[in-house]
Amino acid sequence: MAQISLTFPDGNVRAFDAGVTAADVASDISSSLRKKAISATVDGQHWDLQWPINADAAIAINTMKDEEPALELVRHDLAHIMARAVQEIWPETQVTIGPVIKDGWYYDFDRKEAFTPDDLEIIEKKMKEIINKRDDVRTEIWDRDVAIQYYKDRGEPYKVELIESIPGNEPLRMYWHGHWQDLCRGPHLQHTGQVPSDAFKLMNVAGAYWRGDSDRPMLQRIYGVAFKNRNDLKAHLTMLEEAAKRDHRKLGREMDLFHLQQEAHGSVFWHPKGYLIWRTLEAYMRRQIDDGGYVEVKTPQIMDAKQWEASGHWDKYRENMYITEIDEEHANEKRVNALKILLLQQKRLEGEMHRYKTFTVHLS
Repeated sequence: MAQISLTFPDGNVRAFDAGVTAADVASDISSSLRKKAISATVDGQHWDLQWPINADAAIAINTMKDEEPALELVRHDLAHIMARAVQEIWPETQVTIGPVIKDGWYYDFDRKEAFTPDDLEIIEKKMKEIINKRDDVRTEIWDRDVAIQYYKDRGEPYKVELIESIPGNEPLRMYWHGHWQDLCRGPHLQHTGQVPSDAFKLMNVAGAYWRGDSDRPMLQRIYGVAFKNRNDLKAHLTMLEEAAKRDHRKLGREMDLFHLQQEAHGSVFWHPKGYLIWRTLEAYMRRQIDDGGYVEVKTPQIMDAKQWEASGHWDKYRENMYITEIDEEHANEKRVNALKILLLQQKRLEGEMHRYKTFTVHLS
């Protein structure tokens, strides 16, 4: 069998059979390291302990002491554990995607009934049961056609669409947390018991269009936060409580500056004192603009979505854009001024640019 060379953080180089897993490497070093190992870093890439290594590489074995990979794994596994818990409680629920985000994760579900705060408590309880079962996590590589047929047979169109949108014809990775299976690139922990059961909390539910498209189904997104231990979770929740006390929406009401209400989502009702502050700041900014040699223009608040598609904003930020429809065409509230300033200047300078070797204008 072909041999490969693995270089360790201390510079030591050792030979292994090609196809050796990171778990095998950890075991070869010591049984204690194998017990503590949660993943590896191979040539800078976060690597599942079950994945084979087929070429020379630099390798480091990660344990729970390694903050970044440990938190990524804990949060990623909790996304899967939460999705498994939801489907065990409500089998008719369809799962879609569940990525790791800052401080935690979310997972989007298609369910007829709305999740309630009481439901989140039920899901948390089921998640802790799954963690305590210490179910093995395993992974397999499937051909694309097999994966598509598998999800079609299970009546999971979201997974079919995800697979069909993945470019190329490369095989797809599947993961199991116990009996529960999901399409996922990984990596993951080695069993559910490696997730700390007292260091996570489900926070809230929000609506989210499938793939950020307002023409697609509205899903329910459950957010969670997770850390390596209970003390870190407690500190995070305390920080959120303190931040809530200083929430601008709360302070605006208390100081009689402004308020928000359901009839105008995302817009502000300015009170006299608050609007006086607004006007004072606005006057100061205009003085600075004038003193700096800028001229002020004003561009539309809503623009054809085709412009955002061309600029790349649509693909990257569509999920967080305010989308409306005008004459059966998508339109969006502006995210940035730069694109509209560019369009304004293009129109102003049509036929004029040939008159100048250089042309400088300061707009605000």
